[in-house]
This record gives sequence, C-alpha cells and structure tokens, in this order.
Amino acid sequence: MPVVNRTSVMNAADRMILRIRHFARGTYPEADGEPGALPVNRFFLPIRNPNGAACYIEDAFSHETLCPGRAYFIPLFHSARVRLDAELEFLSIQFTLEFCGGMDLFSRLPSLRVLEEESWLRRAEEAYDEREEFVAAALVRGLTEEFAAALMRSMTGEQLALASVVAEFRKELEYLQSHCLATTTVEELAALRGCRREVFSRNFTAAMGIPPKQFLARSLTNRACDLLLRGDRLVREVAFELGFGNEYYFSRFFRKQTGLSPLQFQMHYLSRGRGRVRPGIAAGAEERGGRK
Repeated sequence: MPVVNRTSVMNAADRMILRIRHFARGTYPEADGEPGALPVNRFFLPIRNPNGAACYIEDAFSHETLCPGRAYFIPLFHSARVRLDAELEFLSIQFTLEFCGGMDLFSRLPSLRVLEEESWLRRAEEAYDEREEFVAAALVRGLTEEFAAALMRSMTGEQLALASVVAEFRKELEYLQSHCLATTTVEELAALRGCRREVFSRNFTAAMGIPPKQFLARSLTNRACDLLLRGDRLVREVAFELGFGNEYYFSRFFRKQTGLSPLQFQMHYLSRGRGRVRPGIAAGAEERGGRK
C-alpha cells in the first residue's frame, strides 16, 4: 500500500512551482573569484575537463573536482567558490522550486551536493541541441524535476519537513512575494500575525531557520532579480520600483546579496556573453509542477 494517498500527492504537486532562470552551455576563460552566492539553485554538469583537479567547486564543507558524468548542486544563497579554466566545457541549469509563498524547497540545504546519473548529461545536451524551443523547454523542465527528486531523496526528514513548517507562515510569505520593498519591516510582518516583533522574530527564526530580517533581504533580492531579468527596465527604474531612495543604495544592497552589481547580473543572464545560452529558454520561465 502507498505510504501517502494520491490526493495528498496531487495537492502537493500542484503547489510546487518550478522556475527555470537560466540554461546555458559553454566555456569561460576563467572563473576564480571570491566565494559568491546567488538567489537561485544551480546544477552544474561538466562535459569535458581535460585539466582535472584544476577545475573545482568548493564551500566551507567540501572540495569537489568537476568530473564529467556528475551533477554538482549549489543551493540558493549558498556561498561557494567555482574554479574554471578555458578548457572546461559545461552545461548549467539555474532554478528555484517554490511551494509556499515563494519559499524554495531547498532553502535549508547547508552544503554542496554531488549526484551521479549517467543519462543526465546526455539528456541535457539533447535539450540544448533541440531546435524546437517548446520541446527544449519541456526537456529541460523534466530534467530539472528529476534533479529535484534526487535531491529530495538525499535530504533528511527534518529538511523535508520544511513544507509543513512554512505553511504556518503562508500569509506572511505570500505578502512578501508581491509587496516586499526596501521599506518593508519585520514590524509589518508581525502585524499580519497580530503579535509583537520580538515574538514574531523568535517564532519565525525557530520555524524557518533564518531571522525574518535576513529573509526580507532574500525576498527583496528575488524580486529584484525577477524585475532585472525581464530586460525592459533600467537599473534605476528597478531601484525605485522596489522602494530604494536611489540607484546607488540599490546597487550596494544587490551586490552585498549576490556578489554582482545589478548591471552585471543583467548582462550575465540576458546576453549570450562568454557562454552560449540556449535560444528560446528564457530566464524566469515558469511552470507549475503538477500541471503536465
């Protein structure tokens, strides 16, 4: 007999939203900067690495040589250092998997993960080489869902329990999805719950594993990324839309959160630049997980 009933499964599937932010294949002349963190989950699939251990991903817990045939996962907002050279060729997918008020399912993963499945690289290349953009998008989406399922199987029960914990703060999270501004305060969120700031902060931090002030910064960064990736707004327009007094304060905030200036972020994700970006799979593409 199944452990969970089919109604619960379908309800959970319909609540999950997969957002594919970026899908690219290419090489970089060099990437060897300071540890950085981005507001997306990242899968990195090496295709060819003739220099072996010279190319790697590392964080505070592990150091991983980039080996073809393996998929490397970096959680969103996780500080990691990537060392690439001009001879390493790769495929990468950047995404979020949200299930409640924009909360990402993998937000509590504390470290890099390495997954092995021989078919993934071949299928990612097939998606990249597909000429029909809707077929390519479906292939990438399906592959990303497989990545996500493999990650979930590797998570602890406590990490997977985040979904039920987050439901307690659904009203506040949904509010932040559409109303988070530079001027939004923890007091506003506490007022939604009808309690004092100190009580709200204590309960939120205990449940979510992150202080509400830090979560506000992440939510604001996610909104900024969505606006920047639309490509129809100047940086100063995004700054004012998000409630920053001027472009300078917005740029300083954004760089602190992502390691990139807003303009660098736009140029990296909206141009084909150094890596070859797959035409037709736009950054910010969105699908509901339960609607096939």
